Amino acid sequence: MKEIVLSDGTKVTMREPLVRDMRATNKISNLEDREFKMISNLIGIEEDKLDVMLYGDYQKLSKAFQDFLSLNGKTA
Repeated sequence: MKEIVLSDGTKVTMREPLVRDMRATNKISNLEDREFKMISNLIGIEEDKLDVMLYGDYQKLSKAFQDFLSLNGKTA
């Protein structure tokens, strides 16, 4: 789990992706759309709410998601 603080001070918790999350989005061919759907699932926020989020805040969420996918994001 990662906690991300958005520009308005709101704290969002992102859980680590599970295999079922990857499988659920695997059929989405556009990588940006796939990441968008995955982030929505992992933080429990509807996609339409992500659409109106400040881009800088979305970038924070995207970075947290990418950290989960890299070895650097793993905790022992």
